[in-house]
Amino acid sequence: MPSLREIKRRINSIKKTQKITEAMQRVSSAKLHKAQTALGYMLPYEERLHYMLLTFIHEERYMYEHGYPKGMHTLRQTPFAIARPINYVSIVFMASNTGLCGAYNTNMEKKLHEVLDEYAHLPRQNITLYPVGIKMLEAAKKTGCVVCDIFTDLISRPDYLSCERFSKRLGIGYMRGRVDKAELIFYHFKSMAVQILQRDTFLPFQSELVKSSNPSYGRELRGKQGLIIPQEYPLEELNPAHYENYIIEPSRQELIDNLLPKVLRFQLYRSVLDANASEHAARTMAMKAASENAKDLIRDLTLQYNKSRQQAITSEILDILSGSLR
Repeated sequence: MPSLREIKRRINSIKKTQKITEAMQRVSSAKLHKAQTALGYMLPYEERLHYMLLTFIHEERYMYEHGYPKGMHTLRQTPFAIARPINYVSIVFMASNTGLCGAYNTNMEKKLHEVLDEYAHLPRQNITLYPVGIKMLEAAKKTGCVVCDIFTDLISRPDYLSCERFSKRLGIGYMRGRVDKAELIFYHFKSMAVQILQRDTFLPFQSELVKSSNPSYGRELRGKQGLIIPQEYPLEELNPAHYENYIIEPSRQELIDNLLPKVLRFQLYRSVLDANASEHAARTMAMKAASENAKDLIRDLTLQYNKSRQQAITSEILDILSGSLR
């Protein structure tokens, strides 16, 4: 049985650790609030871009099926949407730079190996990994795939310009045939306690996947002044017969050619912000659980200390009584 001094020393040690975990919880909570704010500012704009793009795509399909008005011609297919046999794959997977966030990094690493197992028929040199986060860089180097570590620090400093360069790099690789498919693996921030591990196809662009890949698509986004984006057709947004009559300048083709890369950039940017918010949420919950466990452990050790102290006092009293009886 440990002595009173050892129990007291352990209680003091746990109290110091508890102060650290509580401080880390407060820091992560503040960072989470900042990440949520950035995500909330970006989502309405990205949702409207997706909505506009789907409108043009479905309008084009509708006119293709029912005939083009006089003076209008079919659009050429964008190179980002042309699917081809998959020989070269690029995988972007996002986690954190540091630990102490529960199973956040471990689950991402497991998911990466699951995806690599699906591409087991491809040589490892045909698979390029883009780890976002130092922890993922360490995991990627063990896979034997080609590793590009240019955007590793993006998770700690998510900004649109870096995501724009990242998206252009993937897009140029796709158009030049160095990439046949690009995927994004990240955590979607749903709430403080729930972060969903999500896997999206980045390239080739598939309009049918826009709704599923955009967690906010189709729901009402509200701000301080009320509804941010009115949902014109919340139940029929995927019906080609329902679209808005935009006045387009200079041409439909030029607008689509410029809008699609922008949508892809914001899809990547939203994924990075989602992963960043999920990391801080996971760390906040992990530090909260650690602080509560420390509190329970201190309570148990204090009870053990009091019992041991009471037992020691009782033993001394019995020794005194037995000595007086002699």
